[in-house]
Amino acid sequence: MGEKPLARTSSNTWRAWRRTSIRIFVGLNILLIVGFYAATTSFHGGLSHLDDSNPSTAGSQDHGRPGRTLGAQASSTNQQVLTLSDPNGDARAVVSGASQAEAHLKELNQPQHAQMDKATVAEQDRFYTGPMDVNEAAIKLAEQINQTYWDAPGEKTWWNKPGFHLSYMEDYPPYPYQRIKSEDGKDTGVVALIAPFYDLTYYRAEMARALFWRMKANGQIVIGISSYQEFPGRITNPFDDRHTTEADWEIYKATDGWLHCFREPDQWIPAGVPRILLSESDFHNSERRDGGGSLIPWGLEKKYDIAYSNQGGEWNDWARNWTLAKPSFIQLIEETHATVLILGRDLTQEADLQPYIASGNIVSHEKALWRDFLKLIEESRSLVTFNVHDASPRVLAEAMCMDVPVLVNWHILGGWKYATEQTGEDFFDTASFIAAYKRLRDPERKAKLRPRQWYRENSGYYRSTLQLQAFLQIVVGEEKMKSAKQLVTDRHAEP
Repeated sequence: MGEKPLARTSSNTWRAWRRTSIRIFVGLNILLIVGFYAATTSFHGGLSHLDDSNPSTAGSQDHGRPGRTLGAQASSTNQQVLTLSDPNGDARAVVSGASQAEAHLKELNQPQHAQMDKATVAEQDRFYTGPMDVNEAAIKLAEQINQTYWDAPGEKTWWNKPGFHLSYMEDYPPYPYQRIKSEDGKDTGVVALIAPFYDLTYYRAEMARALFWRMKANGQIVIGISSYQEFPGRITNPFDDRHTTEADWEIYKATDGWLHCFREPDQWIPAGVPRILLSESDFHNSERRDGGGSLIPWGLEKKYDIAYSNQGGEWNDWARNWTLAKPSFIQLIEETHATVLILGRDLTQEADLQPYIASGNIVSHEKALWRDFLKLIEESRSLVTFNVHDASPRVLAEAMCMDVPVLVNWHILGGWKYATEQTGEDFFDTASFIAAYKRLRDPERKAKLRPRQWYRENSGYYRSTLQLQAFLQIVVGEEKMKSAKQLVTDRHAEP
């Protein structure tokens, strides 16, 4: 009789425990759903300025698609800020990249008149409304920045010099991005896109694309630099694994500015993006002399009549135009008995060159450290680039720093500006190359050659760093640049 109440009590306890368990289970599921929704909203919030409440399309119709100019700051104050130092950044950026793509598809499906209205508003709101070619204005402002620095009281040291330069390659952000730093080595909040995205690794390329939109959403400044073949145009090298897609063109149009190397920039640079004729090869320091190498001539004896650099392989043979270089050297030797120095390329499989190698008319140096490479250049009476699909080869600047005249293919994409009365000659085929070579040998012509002096007076590290800073101040503005620098400083993006 005493056991029945005990059984009833146990049954009631079991029912109560079961009801409590069910409530806890349901509550946890609700919390998980709410948490997932909140996290997803936060990740997608980084590109909230792409929606209809904050239009961001410009009116350019390049490639048949509307242009885009992104604002410096995202509109949501609750968004998760991602900077270059965030190790999880690329993974999060993919989510925002997908959000941006969805917004763009929605935009394309709008009526044409709605797209035009958004384009009109975006054009009115664009920060920079001046001329697209900023060369003259940047040069003038660079001179003012330099004069202000020297007129100001106080000690003049390397860490308070004005000017911006391209940093060395770093893990964050990954290639093809490159940081822009001030002369004291600090991050400016400006990042350069210097090459197309990688074709062969899907995830790597997509994460790099998404990183662009995330940096723009955060308020960082992103500029383009033409330092990789036809970039940002279509890469024609059949042995290359980086190419520009139509979707990538949307990224290029969203940059804040562009450093280019082209004779006709309208053919290569997105419409509506301010630009300046300034190449990576302009940033060589003609006063450098250290353990890595010297860009100050040593006064070495001349041993070779002409030098040519080509690291070999299918990619380099295409980029360095070996199909024109080899027959031109053969004909040059036949006519003038010149001594040709070929740097970097293996010639053992070139049967038609073996007689000239045996006679000493062709000298090959397959591998050389940069400091030794520069000495070989100085030991040459001239340097030639047959390159066509090349964005301002650095070897031209190095040769001029070593006071060596240059011969430049007229058809080259970048570097054509280095062929002047004081620096050398240009040509367009084998016959004109040999004629240009002979002109450089003429005593009267040689007397006018001052390649090192010309480079120092018209290009070079300090002049170019000032022009880069001036360009950014003109097209971006000092306030926006301060905000971008503060962003990376606050998030400890400094190396």
